[in-house]
Amino acid sequence: MKRFLLGGAAALVSAGGAAAADLPGKAAPAEYVRVCDTYGAGFFFIPGTDTCLRIGGFVRADYYLNTTPGNRTNNNASIPGTQILGATLYDGYYSTSARLTLNVDARSNTEYGLLRAFGQFSAVRGAWNGSFSSQGLVNSGTGQSPRASVISVERAFIQFAGITAGFSASFFNFYQGDVQLSGNYAATARSTTVLAYTAAFGSGFSATVSLEDSMYRRYSNGDSWYGTVTPAGTIMSSSLQRPLSGAGGMTYAGQQIPDIVANLRVDQGWGSVQVMGALHQLRDFGYAGAVNVPTAKAGDKMGWAVGAGLRLNLDMLARGDVLWLQGVYADGALDYAFGTANQGGDRQTISGAANLAATNSLNTQLRDAAVIGGAIQTTKAWSLAAGFRHFWTPALRSSVFGAYTSIDQPALSSLWDVKYWNVGVNTIWSPVRNLDLGVEVIYHNETARQQNGLPAVITPSNTFKGQDGIWTATIRVQRNF
Repeated sequence: MKRFLLGGAAALVSAGGAAAADLPGKAAPAEYVRVCDTYGAGFFFIPGTDTCLRIGGFVRADYYLNTTPGNRTNNNASIPGTQILGATLYDGYYSTSARLTLNVDARSNTEYGLLRAFGQFSAVRGAWNGSFSSQGLVNSGTGQSPRASVISVERAFIQFAGITAGFSASFFNFYQGDVQLSGNYAATARSTTVLAYTAAFGSGFSATVSLEDSMYRRYSNGDSWYGTVTPAGTIMSSSLQRPLSGAGGMTYAGQQIPDIVANLRVDQGWGSVQVMGALHQLRDFGYAGAVNVPTAKAGDKMGWAVGAGLRLNLDMLARGDVLWLQGVYADGALDYAFGTANQGGDRQTISGAANLAATNSLNTQLRDAAVIGGAIQTTKAWSLAAGFRHFWTPALRSSVFGAYTSIDQPALSSLWDVKYWNVGVNTIWSPVRNLDLGVEVIYHNETARQQNGLPAVITPSNTFKGQDGIWTATIRVQRNF
C-alpha cells in the first residue's frame, strides 16, 4: 500500500509539472487608444503608430422652396415657347435632399514639419423637383435624381513641408458663402486638383503659388475637346465632351497648361486678409457649329483674375461675430468672379436660383471668350460679396449677406451682358451642442441685355423680359460630429 501511494503521488506531481509547462506566457499589455492633443480636439493616436487621426462629418436634411416653377426650355427650336437652346427643364416649387458627409484627417510630425493627409466624401440622396433633361429623360445630375444616391469625393490631398498635392479648394478662394446655408450647398467650396507650395513667414503671414486644373474654371457650352468623334461624325456628348460652343463663343481645346494661382495672406487673432491672382489659358480648338467640323483656330490668349478679401473677427460685439468682404475682377476667366465657390449664393443649385429663368438660360449663354474676326475676345466681369454673422446668444445666431456681379461679354448678338445680385438672411438655433436648426431666405435678381441694348428674350414666354427675380427659402436640420 505504501509503494502504491508513493507511486500515485509521484505521478500527480509529474502531471502537474507538465500542465504548468503548457501554460502560455504572460499576455502582452493591451494598446489602448490614446488622446492626441497636439492638433486640437477629436484627434487620437492610431494604435502602434505616431499618427494622430480625427474622424468627423455631419448628417444634413434640406428642404427647399422657391417662388417660380422656373424655365421650360428644350433643344428643339421648333417647340413653341423655346428660345434659348440646351437648358434643362425645371418645373418645381418644392424639393428636398439628404446628405451624409464624412472626413478623415491624419497628421504626424516629421523632421521636415507636419505630414497631413485629408479626405472627405459625401453621399447625397438627390432632391426631386420634377426636372427633366431636354431629351425628356430624368436629369440624373447631383441633387436632381429621384432614383439613386450620388457619392462624390470632395477632398483628397496630402500636405508636407509646405506642399499641397491632390484635390483641394483653390488657393484663389477666400469668401465662400461662409455665413450662408445655401452658399455651402455641396458641403465644401468647389475643389480642383492642385500642386501648390506655401511659404510661411511667421506671425501669420504666408504666400502660395499653385498649379490648378483649368477644367474646373471654364465657362463654355462644352468643357473640353478631346478629339473624340462618334461614328456618325458628330462630336460626342458626355459630361466632359459636350457639343462645343462654335459660333456662340470660343471652342475650348484640350488643356495645355494649368491655371497659375498665387496669393498673399495674413491670419491673426483679429481676422484675415488675402490678395490673390490667377492666369487662365484661353486655347481655341476651332469649330464650325453648323457642320460639326474643326476649322482654323484662333491664337491662344491668357485670361486673368485678381481679387482681395477681408475677414474681421468682431468678438467685441459677441463671441463668434464675423464680417466678410471680397472683390474680384476677371478678364477671360469668368468663374473666378462669378463662380459660387468665390462668391457664395446658390444660383447653380436646385435650391431655387437655378429655377430663375434667366439664370437657367445663362447656362448656355455665358462664355469666357468668343472668337470674332479670327481673334479671341474676352468676357470681362467684376463682383463684390459681403456677409455678416451675429450671435444673439451662444445658441442663436443670424447672418445677412449679399453679392453683386456685372458681366460684359464679347460683342456677339447671341451673348448677353448680365447684372446679377442677391441678398439674404438666415437664423440658426442650436438647442444642444452640434445640432443646427436653420431657416434661410434669399432674393435673386438678374438683368440681361442684348448687345444692341435691348432687353434679352427670356423663355418660356418668348417676350422681351430683361429682368427676372425669385425668392428662395431653405430649411435645414444638421447634426455635426
